[in-house]
Amino acid sequence: MQQQHPIYALLSLVNSPAAAVDFVTRATSAPDLFTFAYLLHSPALTQHLREGDQTKKYIELLRLFASGTWQDYIANQSSMPALTDAQTIKLKQLSLISLASESHTLPYSTLLSELSLPDMRALASLVVSCIYANLISATLDTREELVHVSAVIAGRDVVDKPDISRLKSVIDTWASRCAETIEDLNNEARKVREKAVQESKDIKEYNRTVEMVNKQLMAPSGKDSGKDTPSAEDGAGEAMDIDETSPMSDSSISTKKRKQRTAS
Repeated sequence: MQQQHPIYALLSLVNSPAAAVDFVTRATSAPDLFTFAYLLHSPALTQHLREGDQTKKYIELLRLFASGTWQDYIANQSSMPALTDAQTIKLKQLSLISLASESHTLPYSTLLSELSLPDMRALASLVVSCIYANLISATLDTREELVHVSAVIAGRDVVDKPDISRLKSVIDTWASRCAETIEDLNNEARKVREKAVQESKDIKEYNRTVEMVNKQLMAPSGKDSGKDTPSAEDGAGEAMDIDETSPMSDSSISTKKRKQRTAS
């Protein structure tokens, strides 16, 4: 839990407005601390900050880091303490979390404007820092100039009623996106099932056709049966027919007729 962050051990040492200011500066500059509602609701800290006109600004600074954005800072810069480089990076990281919670597809142009970044390189560096800090899960689409956010891992603090309304809007958007995703998955599952059924039908039809063709190829032809190859008996019969009508038989008949005429 972020309440166990090492910097909280210093909270008990805050005993003056100056110590409170120093603590807030350290907390909002820490590279691995991203929730501040706990500090904002710490009586020991806020009591010291309310003691002076200049230190009161640090209560608003805590509120800004808890639930505000970089654009909120730009709009109220005159009533805020000047930010260090570390605080500036931290606030822009937190602002990116807020933007990613509202939309999972962020154009480069929107981020460059909302976060006052000078160029694409600075934008890529900020997004990568959020990914490595385990704040969001996202990819950079340089071709389409989009940041695709797949998950917002670290949420923002809920401080007052406007934050609750904003949180409700984020949850409603998330619920709507989940419903759309479930519907898309169901449609894809239906298409897969229909394709599987059709492929099964095609396979059965193919197997039936192959089986029918094989049967036709293996079956003997009825009209040509028994006539393709002559048997030995057929050959002998034909030989006997040839012998009975041979010229030798005609010669024997003619000799018998001449002998009969001589005897008479």
